[in-house]
Amino acid sequence: MPRLLPLLILPLLLASGAPMAEPYRRPSAAELESIRRWLCPNGGTPVRGKPGRCDGASSRQKPWDTGLAPPRRDAPAACPTGTKPVLARGHSDIMRCLPS
Repeated sequence: MPRLLPLLILPLLLASGAPMAEPYRRPSAAELESIRRWLCPNGGTPVRGKPGRCDGASSRQKPWDTGLAPPRRDAPAACPTGTKPVLARGHSDIMRCLPS
């Protein structure tokens, strides 16, 4: 019986035929644009060979800190109205602005 098993399965394999893959088709311009937007939601274009990397976003978007003065650790800042300066817990040189 074990020798007959391959002979019984052989007609089933031959009858099914080889699976055919769908032929390659180039995406349309609209599909390429939607793919680009999905891969690079913040702008730019995907970089070939570097998954997850987008290039050229800086030319279209300004950074969030545009127009702000550079940070300075030595410059004391005044607390906004409605708050008072309080020494941070566990620190002797850090002030926090807490509601008054």
